[in-house]
Amino acid sequence: MTSTAESRRTEMPPPARRTRPRGLSTLHQEQIEDSQQRILAAAALAFTQNSYNATPVDTIITIAGVSRATFYKYFTSKFDVAKGLIAAFMPRLTAVFDALPDRPSQQEAQAWLHRLLKLYEDNRQATTLFGEVGGSEPGFFPEMIAFHTGLLAHLGQRIPAFAKAASGRPEHAHAEIVAHLCIQHLFGFCTNVVSKGWVIDVEAGVRHLADELVRFIAENE
Repeated sequence: MTSTAESRRTEMPPPARRTRPRGLSTLHQEQIEDSQQRILAAAALAFTQNSYNATPVDTIITIAGVSRATFYKYFTSKFDVAKGLIAAFMPRLTAVFDALPDRPSQQEAQAWLHRLLKLYEDNRQATTLFGEVGGSEPGFFPEMIAFHTGLLAHLGQRIPAFAKAASGRPEHAHAEIVAHLCIQHLFGFCTNVVSKGWVIDVEAGVRHLADELVRFIAENE
């Protein structure tokens, strides 16, 4: 008769086989991220020194110290790199819109617009690139409209006027186009003043845009 200990030994499953962990190793992942960041940093420097349009891919590759094969392993073009830099800036832009009061007064809207201008000034490298890419790459327009649409939906979570604009309903088509124009005016004004050195009465522009914003929010509650 088999003893209890022997019976348990025969019932025990065989030891698990050791296998390699799935996916990339930590070191490999770090190397990928390092290469990507080096290329992005090199592009940011090159775009600042030469402008976006005047910077060829070869300049970015030289500054980054990577091979052409490495560049094209992670990015398809100079435009692709620029989109990566702009994408890194977008959360800061969204954060400023999160500070917009739900029902701002004229004074509150003006103060908020100054905050938006300061964001552009503090991130002049990114916002200048934003304007250059928008003005020279037709393929960027659909992405910008998609960002505007997402921003309207985000604001619509707490501000009824933007919820109406983002609803997609035919009866709200007017609110949608006015909201998009409002966003475009805000971005265009900040780009022209900060990045392009537009010499105008900035306070007059701020008052006008604040009035436009307050009116839109009030009329579409």
